[in-house]
Amino acid sequence: MPKHYLKNVLTFLILVVVYAISAKIGLFLAFEQVNTSPVWPPTGVAIACVLIFGFRIWPAIFLGSLWVNLDISSSFSVASSIAVGNTLEAIVAVYIILHFASAKPFSKISETVVFILALFFATMISASVGVGSLYIADIIPLKDTSLLWGTWWIGNLVGGLVVAPFILAWAHWPKEPFTKRQSIEGIILFLLTISIVSIVFGPWQLLGSPEELMFFSLLPVIAWSALRFHHYGTTLILMIIATAAIVGTLHNNGPFVLETPNESLLTLQAYVGAAMFTALLLMAAQEESLRAFRALRLSEKHLEAKVAVRTQELEESNELLEKETYQQKHLTDSLTTLLYEVDRSSDEDFFARCTQSMAQIFKAKFAFVGVFSGDNKASIKTLAVCSNGKQKDNFTYSLKGSPCETVLGTGMEFIPEQVSKQYPDDDLLVEMGVEGYFGAALVSTSGDVLGILVILDVKPLSVDEALKTVLGLFSNRVSFELQRRMDTEELELAASVFKESLEAIMICDSQSNIIRVNPEFTNITGYSLEEVVGKRPNLWASGKQSKEFYQSLWDDLTNDGFWQGELVNKRKDGTLYNSWQVIKAVKDENGNVQQFISISNDITDKKKDEEKIYQLAHYDLITKLPNRVSFQKVLKKSIFDAAHSTHRLAVMFIDLDHFKFINDTSGHPVGDELLQEVAARFKSVIGDKNTISRFGGDEFTVMLPNIESVEEVSDVATRILESLLVPITLSSCEITISASIGISIYPDNGQDASTLLSCADNAMYRAKESGRASFQFYTDQMQVDAQERVALERELRVALKESQFILHYQPQIDIHSHSVIGMEALIRWKHPNKGLIPPDKFIPIAETTGLIVPIGEWVIDEACRQLQLWSTAGFDNLTMAINLSARQLFQNDLLEVIESSIHKYNIEASKLEFEITESMMMLNIEEIIDTLNMIKALGVQLSIDDFGTGYSSLSYLKRFPLNKLKIDKSFIDGLPDDKDDFAIVQSIIAIGHALKLTVIAEGVETIEQYEALENNQCNEIQGYYFSKPLAVSAASQFLTEFSKQS
Repeated sequence: MPKHYLKNVLTFLILVVVYAISAKIGLFLAFEQVNTSPVWPPTGVAIACVLIFGFRIWPAIFLGSLWVNLDISSSFSVASSIAVGNTLEAIVAVYIILHFASAKPFSKISETVVFILALFFATMISASVGVGSLYIADIIPLKDTSLLWGTWWIGNLVGGLVVAPFILAWAHWPKEPFTKRQSIEGIILFLLTISIVSIVFGPWQLLGSPEELMFFSLLPVIAWSALRFHHYGTTLILMIIATAAIVGTLHNNGPFVLETPNESLLTLQAYVGAAMFTALLLMAAQEESLRAFRALRLSEKHLEAKVAVRTQELEESNELLEKETYQQKHLTDSLTTLLYEVDRSSDEDFFARCTQSMAQIFKAKFAFVGVFSGDNKASIKTLAVCSNGKQKDNFTYSLKGSPCETVLGTGMEFIPEQVSKQYPDDDLLVEMGVEGYFGAALVSTSGDVLGILVILDVKPLSVDEALKTVLGLFSNRVSFELQRRMDTEELELAASVFKESLEAIMICDSQSNIIRVNPEFTNITGYSLEEVVGKRPNLWASGKQSKEFYQSLWDDLTNDGFWQGELVNKRKDGTLYNSWQVIKAVKDENGNVQQFISISNDITDKKKDEEKIYQLAHYDLITKLPNRVSFQKVLKKSIFDAAHSTHRLAVMFIDLDHFKFINDTSGHPVGDELLQEVAARFKSVIGDKNTISRFGGDEFTVMLPNIESVEEVSDVATRILESLLVPITLSSCEITISASIGISIYPDNGQDASTLLSCADNAMYRAKESGRASFQFYTDQMQVDAQERVALERELRVALKESQFILHYQPQIDIHSHSVIGMEALIRWKHPNKGLIPPDKFIPIAETTGLIVPIGEWVIDEACRQLQLWSTAGFDNLTMAINLSARQLFQNDLLEVIESSIHKYNIEASKLEFEITESMMMLNIEEIIDTLNMIKALGVQLSIDDFGTGYSSLSYLKRFPLNKLKIDKSFIDGLPDDKDDFAIVQSIIAIGHALKLTVIAEGVETIEQYEALENNQCNEIQGYYFSKPLAVSAASQFLTEFSKQS
């Protein structure tokens, strides 16, 4: 339980008990004849406690009153009603007192009157409620109510007047203890009061004096107590008198004993009440008098203190005046000495004399003047150093960790002693044994810190305020000299810059008349100073700028006081030159133009260089076409225009097929020449309104800014592809090349340049996957395919590391002997999750990424290994056909790879057959022929695959060292019904036989196709009619079963 709660409960209980005890005392003092007490102490107790503890204490008053009334045999309802009246009496009285006075109402007469009136009216509440309750309960008859109400009310009023002041006064012990004299006086007053009340209210009389006269002898006692002992003494004496009067009257003693008890009671109450009224007012008056006296004494003390302070200030002022007089004389002498030394010094020894004079005035061993030694302001370079009256060599002084660093931040620093201990990192101070330090910053008129002036001594420095002023004034003089020298140097530098500047400088007056020009102006324009002075700058105007241009120039000069820009001017000899010119209006403090300064450069060569740089930045050096940057700018502008109109635009992404192989094998000069020829063909077919660029490497982009239909785009793409059908004759060779084109449409496929190019790029990859030499429009599926392609590329690298590839084999049949004469090795990817992936899904990616080379090496090795196994198993007449990609064909170590596998598995070279496509052979004919001859020299056979689908010339075909010619499946599909396919097949067979080549047809699936080929003397067939590509085990089983049949 909280301590404050316990404390409150304890206070409540004590108050209940005190209230009950005071009630018992009141009942003890009651007149038995009328059953009424002349004074009711609980009223005073209740009011005093509420004033002290606050309104929260009212329940204790109620409980105490209830307890007392129940104790005197009242019914509970009557006791409760009386308790409510007593409680309201205290609350109302305290409310009035606090509202119109204060909790200590005896310090002012007005507040004492409020206290008396509050009791006067509040006690009526208790009397009214109490008498009313007794009457309602039939305890008293109606005829007695008035008298009872009066005695009840007066008894409560007297109880409040007697008890409440006593409790309020003695609730707080006096702050200052009574003096011995006061204590003796108090004892005398106390004894005197006891003596008088004993006589007045006792059973005896003094010398037969009447009691009424003796009663008035108490008034001086009351006055004495109020005047000498204030509320403490007054309340105590009144309590004694009231108690004695009540007790004496009860015992029929004293002046208040009359004929009837009621008369005695009322007289007693009137006396006590009057005495309390008088005493309380007298006490309040005395308190006000004392307060006024205290205030007067306090004012007197304050005045005396002010006089003392002012006297001391005057004395101190006199001392300061004497001290200042001395300092002024000292200051005057010091300044006179300094001015003399400064005035007679020359520019060369100015700073030397300054340091000597400062050291002499401050009686110091060292003095120096320094300025910053670098732009970072990390160190000071001295201009003059004085040591023991002599000049010493200058030095550079690091500011970090030194008192000079502090000075440059604060302006001035004085350290009379132990400066070396305060700055232990300052090696100079420690080395010199410096004890005292005094420094001042050298500051320019604009507030910039220029340097520092320092006084040092090996003993403590004693510097008064006058000398501090001297250092401040002298630092200003040194600062002025430094500033003057710097300004002089700047003027000399400005004159030198004007004369030696590599920029043309012209100065005009406020009317634009030329005042002065520098030599470079003459070098650039050809005009000398004499030829232009007094004339206006339009002398060399070229006429290339409009009137509006010059009006804008003058508007800027008028409004801003500044203009810069490019002009085309005319030299004296009439030639034009480009000039970058800056013009500044120089104004006075009132804002009026005084001069115009023009600084210009001849930027003619720079403009030419910029044009070259622009060409380099925006055009391709090889093809002279716009480059990637230029194309993207044009594309973005076209997109912006299209977005604000209703038309569409198309973007083409063109990639040359197999260009890298041509570049790698034939060399970069051949590749560059090929790009130039391709660019010229593209440019000739796309039209003037469309934009073409070399995007990078073998990539071109085309933008059609305003298209009406997709067919229009298809037509342009077709013309581009057809432009490459004719072989390209270069300086050293002839090359056939094709291109794959991807197309995207704005706004269908994208809203910005990046998206359109990305979509076109994805479509281009689809064109390559579809067989190259074609174009594809972008579709949403291509984005998915592109993502799958990226994922597949990543997985392809893993597949190569983890040996996920396998070979399937498709039998090749001799059409006349019906025997298996060979197998074609076809790669498959056995993906751990996706199963078998056909080659058309991953071979294009492998070729693009270069992974086809290691994959191809593995195919050659694995096929040779399997051929050796079949040969060992008895199938020693088999040949193994292996496809070579374009990258493999131009692989530097291809011959070593083939030869290594032949020796590794000890197989006959003639049993290996390498197939290359017709389109590969036409990439670089001469290079291809040389490579094929080297391969053929190993003893292997060579076959041309997919014959009829390319654009090979028969004149070149006869030069290739081939053994076999394979008819493409696309021609076999139409046999025997398609007359065109049939004629083409007949022609190919005839060509092959004429060139003494074995002819094999692939993709044979029906008996009709087989018979048509047999009837036209085709040598070999391959296709599903006999077998699909088989795994190793199935291929081995096929060989075994087919050999039995044959």
